[in-house]
Amino acid sequence: MGFLTKLFSRKPAAPSPVEQVSRILEHFATATSMGIDREDLARYPAKQRQVMAFHFGAIEYLAGEFRLDETQMLGVFVMFLDNYFIMPITETGSISERVQGFHDKPQEREYLEAGADVCHRWHELNERRAPLQLGEMLAAS
Repeated sequence: MGFLTKLFSRKPAAPSPVEQVSRILEHFATATSMGIDREDLARYPAKQRQVMAFHFGAIEYLAGEFRLDETQMLGVFVMFLDNYFIMPITETGSISERVQGFHDKPQEREYLEAGADVCHRWHELNERRAPLQLGEMLAAS
């Protein structure tokens, strides 16, 4: 009977690329939060945008690694906003405008680029302390 059970049992489906990116991002966000004063973050919208830009940089990096298209990448970002900032989708505003600001505004672009670099170092090079760079950046600004 064990043979038949193994033969006919369903194997769990492999996680989709979006699920994989979301899972990695969740772990990455947990690692970055170790160096952040959450109360301070709640008081300053500019710092919130910097943290969002940093994590969107990580999402862009991971999207390239897992070959996500733009819609999938933005979907991961919306889920991140909902989970990390406990921001309902109705309050996220125009995601495309927010993302464009990350690219257009020099200070936010700095965080965007740092997020991609730090995520790469953390995920690929196993630099476990790299995510603490976000807290250092926020403290310096």
